[in-house]
Amino acid sequence: MFKLLDGKVVRDEIKGNLRTVILPMKEKPVLAIVQVGDNAESNTYIEQKKKFAEQIGAEVRHVRLPDAVVEDAVIAQINELNADRAVKGILLQLPIPAGLNKEAVIETIDPNKDVDGLTSTSVKKLWSNTKDGFVPATAKAVISLLDYYGIILEGKHVVIIGRSELVGKPLFLSFINRNATVTLCHSKTNNLKETSQKADILVVAVGDPEFVTKDFVSQGQVVVDVGINSVPANGNKLQEEVADRRLVGDVKFDEVKTVVGALSPVPGGVGPLTVASLFENLVQAVNSRV
Repeated sequence: MFKLLDGKVVRDEIKGNLRTVILPMKEKPVLAIVQVGDNAESNTYIEQKKKFAEQIGAEVRHVRLPDAVVEDAVIAQINELNADRAVKGILLQLPIPAGLNKEAVIETIDPNKDVDGLTSTSVKKLWSNTKDGFVPATAKAVISLLDYYGIILEGKHVVIIGRSELVGKPLFLSFINRNATVTLCHSKTNNLKETSQKADILVVAVGDPEFVTKDFVSQGQVVVDVGINSVPANGNKLQEEVADRRLVGDVKFDEVKTVVGALSPVPGGVGPLTVASLFENLVQAVNSRV
């Protein structure tokens, strides 16, 4: 029987848990978001984070810096936030202008406040499976989705398509740390369809609209679609549609769902959980030290 992996249900449960933890706190935990430039997509993501924070009793401090800002000024701003005791988490909203050294800026973030899990300290802790490290929010969201629906990870063969720093690579480690056997694929992988078909759990994060068709999957698989792409509407209307466009994932949903055992939708799957996972990291930052 086919199972829809509805992320909104999981998000709402996490939201309730976070409210229970945060509302009794004497001071609202503050997440500082540093944005360089005025990227429209980034603006949308930041508004989602602000809205979620309000719903759970947390606070977002949005620090805007101009496109032309010099690297030293960005680093100085982050150091100021590092020193601010009220700020419990710091996130550099990506992407940033090409003229800035992303790695240098990220490494400036206090590892105790690195709720995006991108500093070398966080990466090392994920490698070593240290429980008090921060896992990047999207990778954390995928694991939470599978756990909620009772999908066992231990001993399973997981295939991930996509090797990004935010999703593919941290997911590889997260699954390994849960005793799965993992194959990490990418655009240069030979026999990609055949490899995907052999998976117990297939995670797709390539940023290519409806890239995975029924030829990639097999009966009974669990498929998690991390992609989110805006494409021409073609007459299909969704609530999330903007103008004449609609949102689709990296998986051809209507085709793949006729084959597999479980599949996450786009929108409504991993996406809603990503913001919730970020604020789980914020609470972790309040309650512990890396």
